[in-house]
Amino acid sequence: MSVADYTEQVLKVEPKGVEPISPSERHGRPSSIFSLWFGANVEFATLVTGALATGAFGLSFWQAVLAIGIGNLLGALALGALSTFGPRFGVPQLIQSRKAFGYYGNFIPGVLNFIAGFSWFAVNTVLGVFALQWLFGLSFAVGLGIMVVIQVAIAVYGYNLIHTLERYLAVVLTVVFLIVSVYGFANGHLSAPMNLKLASYVGGPSGAFILMLAISFSYCLGWMAFASDYTRYLPAKTSVRAVFGNAFWSLLISGFWLEVLGAALATLKNIAVPTDLVTHLLPHALGVVTMIAVVLGTVTANVLNIYSGALSSLVIDIPMKRWLGAVIVGILGTIVSWVAGQHGYWQHYQEFLFLLGYWVAPWLAIVLVDYYVKAKGQYETEEFYNRKQPFAAGVWAWIIGVAVSVPFMNQYPVFVSWFPSHYPQFGDITYFVSFVVAGLVYLVMAKSRQPQTV
Repeated sequence: MSVADYTEQVLKVEPKGVEPISPSERHGRPSSIFSLWFGANVEFATLVTGALATGAFGLSFWQAVLAIGIGNLLGALALGALSTFGPRFGVPQLIQSRKAFGYYGNFIPGVLNFIAGFSWFAVNTVLGVFALQWLFGLSFAVGLGIMVVIQVAIAVYGYNLIHTLERYLAVVLTVVFLIVSVYGFANGHLSAPMNLKLASYVGGPSGAFILMLAISFSYCLGWMAFASDYTRYLPAKTSVRAVFGNAFWSLLISGFWLEVLGAALATLKNIAVPTDLVTHLLPHALGVVTMIAVVLGTVTANVLNIYSGALSSLVIDIPMKRWLGAVIVGILGTIVSWVAGQHGYWQHYQEFLFLLGYWVAPWLAIVLVDYYVKAKGQYETEEFYNRKQPFAAGVWAWIIGVAVSVPFMNQYPVFVSWFPSHYPQFGDITYFVSFVVAGLVYLVMAKSRQPQTV
């Protein structure tokens, strides 16, 4: 099959890897971006993220709404901006960041995104297995095998099948979680005051609020290095406003809705695993439907983790086809899933991944500054594949941004660094510190390296 034959094919394995998409291969509409991100976020992990606000940090429901809203607004703005790069350049997101980091310097975000891809795939898969076990009484091994095969197969087929799957499952998941929303908002203790005892563990009212804002923002940040992976096939003349708007509103609505729903449900009982929805909160019949949605939501989120993780393996020059990269991500994710699903390791591994995610904010700042300030959007696609610039200023700005932010890291109760230990009322401002520092350092370094005119 020629690459041009792929444009209208859903059940054909995508032939492209990380090479640029030519004009003859471009296809699709910006509305597909909305359904993709909506399907990926209307799922259980998003709901559990919101449940932390009231169930773990003690915020009142309306305080949670505000923190979740701000965090998702910031994340949606960033995703919208990055998504516009896809139609313009026709390359995956981490290929585009080579311009700021250099060809080999870009291996740093490439490796981190590869690890994040199979790791989040593992954590989410365990959730799906829990749901399958509750529904059908399967052993963990059998449930794991079913989840892995389905998800990896979809990612192997690639871009077109992923967009098609997300379009249909987004509708199914929306209906299910609308029903859950009616129950959750009707029965939740929405007027309950802040739980000062819980809040005291994370720095009191302000610490709890800022920490929840940061977590909502960081949940969005997990998608940033994927953004243009799912827009690069769109025609180059696709409206920038349409691309931005579909990505922005999709992430904002889905993330805000499910996290607020989680906050409402957690006023009844904290939710740790999917079966808590059934055994403690929802009527049995609705719980069965919801558990099916948990399985489907695991798939909609995880096919993106596998697909973009596979692209990251190519970004770091591992010599293999994209579809084989998806299989490798699946194999590694299966191993981690097996370990994480035993003896309570799942929760600890998830906490480790939130800690790992601190790399994204400084990377995001550098990419945005490079595009909007330094290059002013003027890239030549060939620049992304030029090995003659092995390392660029972005590497050093990223290292400085991460290093400066370490004292601010707050992954309570796993890891609390110096600043939040002494000033817990500031919650977790790591993402904002690293974003600002890396962006400013890169701006200064990039300007100092520009050729001077006489």
